[in-house]
Amino acid sequence: ILVSLAVPSFREMSAAQRVRSAAYSIISDLTLARSEAVKRGADVTLTPLVANNWASGWRVSVASSSELLSEQSDVGKGVVFATAPARVTFNRNGRINSVAVVRFQLTDVSARSRCVSLDPSGRPKNVNKECPL
Repeated sequence: ILVSLAVPSFREMSAAQRVRSAAYSIISDLTLARSEAVKRGADVTLTPLVANNWASGWRVSVASSSELLSEQSDVGKGVVFATAPARVTFNRNGRINSVAVVRFQLTDVSARSRCVSLDPSGRPKNVNKECPL
């Protein structure tokens, strides 16, 4: 009887952990891209491995040479990027090439959300809720 009560909560905890892990992975690579752009004095881009499918993984590369700096594989079963940009490019000053706030909304099968956002200065922020519209 106890096992039947514990299994659903364990599944939910597992799904929440996968979303949290994916959010921290994207923040890590956004931070890497930003610091490499400043260090190299060149644009560095973060793009999904499969067009418009960030859950399949992403890569960080130098825009001018396509030199690969980092690559993240599939984020795991049940993690969905509900909203995400086509790509994120940091310029030599570590700022993103967008005037709008860039947002990644990650969700799981239980509809829990995490929002990873970048303001125009390029600093990532992670909150445990849906991204604002």
